[in-house]
Amino acid sequence: MKRFALAAVAVLSAIPFAHAEGESYRAMVESHAAAEGVPAELVHRVIMRESRYNPRAVHAGNYGMMQIKLQTARGLGYTGTAQGLLDPETNLTYAVKYLAGAYRAAGGNHNRAVAYYAGGYYYAAKRQRLMEANAAAMPTAGFGAPLDITPVQYLTPERHIRHRHHRHHR
Repeated sequence: MKRFALAAVAVLSAIPFAHAEGESYRAMVESHAAAEGVPAELVHRVIMRESRYNPRAVHAGNYGMMQIKLQTARGLGYTGTAQGLLDPETNLTYAVKYLAGAYRAAGGNHNRAVAYYAGGYYYAAKRQRLMEANAAAMPTAGFGAPLDITPVQYLTPERHIRHRHHRHHR
């Protein structure tokens, strides 16, 4: 119980500090969020989750306030070093751009966007593009109304497996 109380005090004492740090970066976050079309509150949520507004945070190959990987930043056009990602402005430039992709892949769902940001959204975005392409190529019954069919090609592989192996075992 004593350990729990000490941990609670430590967490509660860090909240005002994190809040004060967040306030000092508010204008910077709002600027980057607006430029990328992402809600500022989503950016703040990711920053709190990833580093609690610590611009010098480094963990497992992730850098800065939003804990972006150097390779991810490079994929978005960054040409500097890993240490350069510890600069809040630089970190926000590339990490918010990455978050914007996750946000779009999540269809605007904040919880899913945070999960995609943390775990990657390549396959989600690829699946979304495939679904959009399939919808555009889907045959119509005339006058632009889609046919009332669900061809096998429109089912996910998981659904195939579930239906094929759905048997009662004794």
